[in-house]
Amino acid sequence: MDLPRILSEMEIAGFREKLCAVATRIVVEHGHEGFNMRLLASRMGISAMTPYRYFKDKDEILSAIRARAFDHFADQLEAALAKPGNAAERGAALAKAYVRFALEEQVCYRLMFDLAQAPGAAQVPELAAAEKRARAAITDPVRGLIADGAYKGDADMIGHVFWAALHGAVVLHLAGKLDGAVNFEALLAEVTAMLRQMYKP
Repeated sequence: MDLPRILSEMEIAGFREKLCAVATRIVVEHGHEGFNMRLLASRMGISAMTPYRYFKDKDEILSAIRARAFDHFADQLEAALAKPGNAAERGAALAKAYVRFALEEQVCYRLMFDLAQAPGAAQVPELAAAEKRARAAITDPVRGLIADGAYKGDADMIGHVFWAALHGAVVLHLAGKLDGAVNFEALLAEVTAMLRQMYKP
């Protein structure tokens, strides 16, 4: 059954959230290649044209669910950074929050990084803003470390190197590519120590 033609902004936002929640489950089950608007409408018990009242096409929905995943991710990182401590302590808290999110919120994490980004997705405002929040959270403690004299170099580049290192270790772990001789926590500690040495003044 279709929704009324005239809806309040709150009703529109609420229904968009429902669409995204169902779309997320479909992508988890079938991959982004198996996601389509007709299947989405069928799952929700609405007409095939109803989703188009809320989103231009399926690529816009995929961007929206990725944005929600990135926002949830950024929420966790920002909460870790808000705790008291010096730059090094906040950086350690951030790394723990990153790994905890990746392991405990695997659906969100996979949506963020496993989906093939649709053409033009970077121009979708909510996705671009969510990704920017996550990048800023990861870079922030690096700026503090540089200001404290603990690190030397470009904060944005160092932040992305740390991100790449954390992401690589997490993906290897989630994919089961670490054999019994390599402990995940030990690997993270070794990577962190190596990066610290690379950027020491």
